[in-house]
Amino acid sequence: MGTALEREWKRLLKKEERMLHSAENKKETKLDEKIKELTGRIEGKIPEKLLETIDAAFYKAFFVIFEKGTGVIEKTFKGDELQLEFQVNDFRVDKKPTKRSLKKVETAGKRCRLLNSAVTTAEGIGLGLLGVGIPDIPVFLSMLLKGLYEMSASYGYDYNQKEEQIFILRLIAAGLAADEEKRKADRLVDAWIGLAEGEEAFSFEEEVKRASSALSNGMLMAKFIQGLPLVGAVGGMSNPVVYQKVMQYAAMKYKKRYLATKRKDA
Repeated sequence: MGTALEREWKRLLKKEERMLHSAENKKETKLDEKIKELTGRIEGKIPEKLLETIDAAFYKAFFVIFEKGTGVIEKTFKGDELQLEFQVNDFRVDKKPTKRSLKKVETAGKRCRLLNSAVTTAEGIGLGLLGVGIPDIPVFLSMLLKGLYEMSASYGYDYNQKEEQIFILRLIAAGLAADEEKRKADRLVDAWIGLAEGEEAFSFEEEVKRASSALSNGMLMAKFIQGLPLVGAVGGMSNPVVYQKVMQYAAMKYKKRYLATKRKDA
């Protein structure tokens, strides 16, 4: 299947390695040091019980949404149209794999990502101004999963399948992993891409725990601040930051998964 596919594959691998290398070799600026110092001070003031509460809130929200909420989320976007658009673009790639035809496969997912980011910003700041810190977790998680569902559909995958939900959970965990844990988390995502179909080498509950922990750590201080009405908007601003981290990483890995499939079929 041609040179364009291989060139795109090599470009993606370089981009991925730059991301991982940057995480492992990040040099702290004076601003980073000040933020780290402030983070340490705030962490010392956050009750252990609050951390457990946030962790449990995400964990419970995942199961509720996966079991009962996906149908509601589906009503907020046109999944069938995304699937159809993918089929058309995928056919073009099969007929003539050029840089342009490969780029079209990404277009729908990018559009969804930008739109959802704007909505998440409004949602986060709005609830933050009301001083509602913990209750907005299911709302934010629904928005995050909406974005990931749209991206999944735009690459032709079925987010209702347990295997795809595992992939989504690993994307969240890796997208928010600490710099020193990034490569390890990334390997877990790649391992899932390479697993034989139907192989159940995972515990669904453990995957949910990992994703919940990554989200609670990523938003912990912001949720703590957001629970205080006077500085609520500061906490609310963290929602789009967390959202973009996950979605940018997911976009790269969905593209890698798609290209890997095309290379295998070539």
